[in-house]
Amino acid sequence: MTELEKFREKFRIPAFTIREYDHWVWSLRPVHTTLGCGVLSLKRYEPHFGGMTPAEGTELALVAKDIEAKLKAAFQFEKINYLMLMMLDPHVHFHVLPRYGSSREFAGSTWTDASWPTAPNSSVGEKIDDAKAQAIIARIRG
Repeated sequence: MTELEKFREKFRIPAFTIREYDHWVWSLRPVHTTLGCGVLSLKRYEPHFGGMTPAEGTELALVAKDIEAKLKAAFQFEKINYLMLMMLDPHVHFHVLPRYGSSREFAGSTWTDASWPTAPNSSVGEKIDDAKAQAIIARIRG
């Protein structure tokens, strides 16, 4: 199994894709830190941020605008954090974490941003089942 295949399997990208772009794919995170949190990953394997092509970099700005607009419409986040750590998963990707100063109710759950207003803790959260994931994805897609 290639590094990209391992990454896609770990984050359940085929099942949890919100939107595909020319060079990027935006998917829901299987472990939900905050409501609507996702993973934005390069569609081809690349272990170094500096290894992006000019076209991938240009599209990244457009993708970020789309993500922010969709998440704002869906869940009215107050801030948004993009984390690029690549320590455990050596592939260009960002964890996209909408941030909330107050709880949100959705899909039968109360979602609380436990780290608000400090840096997010992306290692904690609720492992979401497929039904809840699809409800969140549908809301984001509009």
